[in-house]
Amino acid sequence: MEVRTMRARRSARWVAVALLSAAGAVQAQADVQRTVSSDGSVLAAPSALSADTGASFAGALREGAAPDAKAEFPAFTLSGAALADFRSRYQPKLPPYGRAGGDRAQPEAVVGPDRRFRLYPRESGFPYRAIGFLTFTQGGFEFSCTAFLISKDTVATAGHCVHEGAGGSWSRDVKFYPAFNNGLAPFGSCGARRLYAVAKWTEEGREDFDYGAIKLNCSIGETTGWFGYYATADSQTGLAVLVVGYPGDKPKGTMWGGAGNILSTEQRKMHYGIDTAGGQSGAPVIEADRGASKANCFGTCVVAIHAYADFGPTNSGTRINQSVAANLTAWKNAP
Repeated sequence: MEVRTMRARRSARWVAVALLSAAGAVQAQADVQRTVSSDGSVLAAPSALSADTGASFAGALREGAAPDAKAEFPAFTLSGAALADFRSRYQPKLPPYGRAGGDRAQPEAVVGPDRRFRLYPRESGFPYRAIGFLTFTQGGFEFSCTAFLISKDTVATAGHCVHEGAGGSWSRDVKFYPAFNNGLAPFGSCGARRLYAVAKWTEEGREDFDYGAIKLNCSIGETTGWFGYYATADSQTGLAVLVVGYPGDKPKGTMWGGAGNILSTEQRKMHYGIDTAGGQSGAPVIEADRGASKANCFGTCVVAIHAYADFGPTNSGTRINQSVAANLTAWKNAP
């Protein structure tokens, strides 16, 4: 009798595990968000990624062509007067605020003493040259953000850099300058063929869905290389990361970085005490190189896309969870 009871309990336990696994799979599939694009093109719904092991995508270092051979426009160096004009035109893009109920994130911020360091992307090489200065127009005004390559012709960035959010309009006159530095564009620039975001951002303006991508009209990543990214269902708290981009409180168009650890993780956000400022929206939150990747993502991998600060003394990014990774993959694989 006792043996029969133990078998029944064991069977019930396996049924419960199976039900939980099935529920998780259904949730993962439902979590893949409806994507939208600036030209109305429709992508097949991406498959949800494995929620148990995570899925990783390796970055690639492709080098050898002339620096600007794959760009739409060739390399250039702005004169002093031209650089001053350039800086006066493009203001750092801040995310929209005033969400219903008053629950909103804050502008990116310097947390205590400024601990950021200057980077020279051309001289520093990969992966810094795969990060770029992003300019665009919204509502008749010119703005700047940060973006980073995830394939030869696709960059990831914050959602509010490609679309105003909550029923607004798509960005226009988009230009990406990889490794831009103080008026020097060693790899030239590329325009945009198509912008991507998710409906939770474009229609509702949800901050936890504030991410997007741009399909470029060039393949500059074949020269600069591009980032990998990964998603896991595990906590990333304590992970050492870098946040690298173009803050608006420094000389505009110069690259700065900050280092620290992930302080807390949520399903859709990561929080860190790394200094940032407006203009760094869309910057990659990069897993610091300490040997083997936590998710076995070979190459240089991104775990979040920087976008906001918080009410407390931290900044935050949109976590590359299963659904975000699935969408990034669908976007970069689109023709």
